[in-house]
Amino acid sequence: MPALAAAAAPTGTAFTFTAPTEAAGSTVPRELTYGSKILPLNQYLGDGGYLDTTGLSGQRGAAYDVSTNETPDSRGPKTSVWKVVSATGQADGSRVTSGDVVYLVNQYSSGTYLDTNGHSARSGAKYDVSTSHYSDRGPGNGSWKGLQAF
Repeated sequence: MPALAAAAAPTGTAFTFTAPTEAAGSTVPRELTYGSKILPLNQYLGDGGYLDTTGLSGQRGAAYDVSTNETPDSRGPKTSVWKVVSATGQADGSRVTSGDVVYLVNQYSSGTYLDTNGHSARSGAKYDVSTSHYSDRGPGNGSWKGLQAF
């Protein structure tokens, strides 16, 4: 399955995508398709936590702050579940391939888009990350591209 990363990805960070449900007894891994709901698990030190919304954001234009969490959905229903949506109009059910540009839509509440939001003040970081009610508040803010398959 392709790994999804921001156009300006932090070094040393990878994601594993786990489908929340899988067919019982299946020996073939599920293919990542548009419309799939995933639990992104960061691979920092083998378990960097699940990508998760953390509460209302104070950032301009943002809906929720984003971080990782040890246990999926422990902050609320579906806070760690993300839907993969094509940024180029591919239909749900179509296969996601490496290099595709996608939106990741968090499934908590009304659904908000993973989004970069302003330059980060943290050492070594490029942009802060939050969610937004809009797919792209600015050119490419909410667009993510799979850079390589793992």
